[in-house]
Amino acid sequence: MVKSFAKKMAVKTGMIGRRHQRSRKEESEFGLGKKDYVLCSECGIVYFDKAWHHRPEEEKAVHLKTDWKIKFELCPACKMKKDKIFEGEVTIKLGSKGGKVKTDILNTIKNSDEQARDRDPMDRILWMKDKDDEVRVFTSENQLAVRIGKKLESSFPGSKLEIKHSGEDIIRVYWEY
Repeated sequence: MVKSFAKKMAVKTGMIGRRHQRSRKEESEFGLGKKDYVLCSECGIVYFDKAWHHRPEEEKAVHLKTDWKIKFELCPACKMKKDKIFEGEVTIKLGSKGGKVKTDILNTIKNSDEQARDRDPMDRILWMKDKDDEVRVFTSENQLAVRIGKKLESSFPGSKLEIKHSGEDIIRVYWEY
């Protein structure tokens, strides 16, 4: 009882915010919640209940209202990909020993992408640029770029990781092997 009273007072006085409140940045980035269903015409994910979800199978979709209209438009992540906007960049430099394990490195990156997509359909690798001894990965979320860099560092001993935060929302991660 004391904790709930303390929490109510903290919310009332403005010390902490309510969970469901959205920041102005979040509203400007994703817009206000939509009432209808939105199906991404690029990747196929669905927007309902004020969030983006993986496309539900028919047996799981029984709770969806059938009288609602379905709109087709790009999800925020696909819009970022189309407009070449990203929040995280991972630059991977491969030295002499890196060329031998390049496929393992790329598989580690793809596994991190799949794990992120399973948690949230908006977290994903937008595109990759693969040149001889350098791979650049662009992500929709800056935390995903950091997660990829840390996963590479733990998976490949002797590597060097550097994370650079900028004044913007973009995080640049440099990993060298």
